[in-house]
Amino acid sequence: MASTSEVGHAKNVANFKLLMNNFVAIGAPYNPTNPQLQLTFLQNKYTLSFNIQKSVNDLLAPYTMAVDTREQLFKPLNKELTKLRKAYKATEGVTAVELENLMTIIRKLKGEKKSKPKSQAETPDEAETHSTSQLSYDQRTNTLDALISLLQNTPNYNPNEPEYQVATYQAKKEAMLEATQKVAETFIPLNTARSERNKELYLADDNLVDIAIKAKDYAATILDTNSAQYKAIAKIKFRKR
Repeated sequence: MASTSEVGHAKNVANFKLLMNNFVAIGAPYNPTNPQLQLTFLQNKYTLSFNIQKSVNDLLAPYTMAVDTREQLFKPLNKELTKLRKAYKATEGVTAVELENLMTIIRKLKGEKKSKPKSQAETPDEAETHSTSQLSYDQRTNTLDALISLLQNTPNYNPNEPEYQVATYQAKKEAMLEATQKVAETFIPLNTARSERNKELYLADDNLVDIAIKAKDYAATILDTNSAQYKAIAKIKFRKR
């Protein structure tokens, strides 16, 4: 499913198509001297923009799935750690120092600020937001490795319950590493496609939104601004994001 922001970009592209159709309906009177406002250029601009936005949409799905998969792996961890503390405390011979060392690691794991990549709401510094989140998950996985090391080096820690065993946490860590790597791998092409899309729609000298606004201005010079035809064109909105 496309995010609210992706819908916004797609709306600009769709409105460009609608605007172009209105110009075709005008017929011969639509005859700008500016080559960037001529119908052939507009058609090429629309086709390119549509294809770029489609590429973003196609790449968004695997990224969103990777983010959700990672979240499902990390989400139960806090509750599991609460039970792990009790299992560790019940281990024969565990000292107050060892228990405090465990609690220090658990507090770090629970206290890490978890900022899910907002695949549903793009912002201008989206790449930075992703990097911050990625670092957060990397840090948690690294801390989990410290937890595993503590359990391995605690004499008599060998619970019968599988959910508290060292092997279980090692498997969790490997799954988390794999999930985090998948998020990174799917974000790179998505971020590249978004950059290309933003350039084409908003940043280039001949970006779609600026051309659309100029074309609407030109339409005002050849149509009666009180006419239904012009009012229909005037209602077509374009927004830079």
